[in-house]
Amino acid sequence: MKKSFLIIGLGRFGINVARTLTKAGHSVLGVDNDEDIIQKFSFEIDNVMKLDATDSDVLDTLGVPEFEAVVISIGEKYIQNSILATLLVKEKGAKHIIAKAGTKVQGKVLEKVGADTVVFPEKDMGQRIGKALSSSTLIDYIELSKEVSIIELKVPQFMLGKNLIELNLRKKYAVTIISIKDKDGNIKTPPSVDYKFTEFDVLTLIGENEQLKKLHFIDF
Repeated sequence: MKKSFLIIGLGRFGINVARTLTKAGHSVLGVDNDEDIIQKFSFEIDNVMKLDATDSDVLDTLGVPEFEAVVISIGEKYIQNSILATLLVKEKGAKHIIAKAGTKVQGKVLEKVGADTVVFPEKDMGQRIGKALSSSTLIDYIELSKEVSIIELKVPQFMLGKNLIELNLRKKYAVTIISIKDKDGNIKTPPSVDYKFTEFDVLTLIGENEQLKKLHFIDF
């Protein structure tokens, strides 16, 4: 399902989140107050705008509550702007706020003013956040290589009420379930082949990216 996202700040982290979401077929509005950056990425991202995200009146024009999530990715040198932007989008009804921080202290401040998730990113973290936002089931993933990944996700609908014998994932798709975490937080590793999946389970799998695609877990 196509979702829409607001990315505030198009530095290395912000643009990688924006690229990942765009490649996954979602709608992205990227904003920055640097005209050169806007021009640079205007052909990659659906919509880019030059504006000041610390201006309350300007943010009112964006329809903040309509976005699935808002990513605050303003440079670490301008932490005061990150704090103010986080506070403002929170006040304007943002559903979920992900804010970039350079230090633990900055992270704590961003959490206090409304950030739901604080990250301390490099390029790969930007891609991980973008992919997680793109999926209704994906929680996290680690790309071991260009061909193989480990993913953590909520149980897909087609697996509910079935066990590993019935699903036969290893033979059909060459993917392996490493562990299952149930609703009480108990981790089953290795999981029993006759365990029947429930809607509360969280799975950790490893497999080739092309095979994971076939299972519709995530688009790599």
